[in-house]
Amino acid sequence: MIATPLPEPRDVPAVLGRLEIRIVREVPLHPATLPPGVSEADLNAFEARSHVTLPPDLRALYRWHDGGDQLGLSFLSLIHLDCGREMEAALAADCMTDLDEIIVSHPPGALWPMYALRDWLPCLHEGSGNHVALDLKPEAAGRVGQVITTGLDEDRRFVLVPEVHTFLRECLRRLNGFQIEAWQVRFQEIGGRAPEGYGVLADLFLSFGAPPAHTDTGWYWR
Repeated sequence: MIATPLPEPRDVPAVLGRLEIRIVREVPLHPATLPPGVSEADLNAFEARSHVTLPPDLRALYRWHDGGDQLGLSFLSLIHLDCGREMEAALAADCMTDLDEIIVSHPPGALWPMYALRDWLPCLHEGSGNHVALDLKPEAAGRVGQVITTGLDEDRRFVLVPEVHTFLRECLRRLNGFQIEAWQVRFQEIGGRAPEGYGVLADLFLSFGAPPAHTDTGWYWR
């Protein structure tokens, strides 16, 4: 008997619920390491002290879990999101304009070619100062809330997807081809091929949307 496919999840809570089911089923020890979500009061307090308005999808993500390793990279807790934004603000205030000229936006005109911007919220990190971030102040060709790459080694910055919802839906799709590495889920490309390394973060999210088929950086971390 062929199982009836589940309907496509319509909103972020539905996507997160499906992710939770898959992770619990496939990596049963992993959920015990994940912190519970934050409260509405915590999110409101973050917005008040940071003077930002978080997109509803990002609020839903933090109500699900406050950080952890369930999204391919390390998902920053709300308090570390606060620290990350302060670091971006400090770098921006430090007049790092001499580094702005090496920053390139993909696609062109979607995000500001700046080394640091206080309106980038670094939500995911790979441990070496590079992040998948939420862009709250895009350039003319971008969208508020687009998911981008940024960081110390990311001279070329990519828009991965136009919003958090699309990013999470793509993560859910890729759970059809996942790898278990101890306590962590790593996502594979559609078709089952897993990235063996990367030169820029966009290499880990090939075919998510804006990144090219291969970023061809010429060097890779292993």
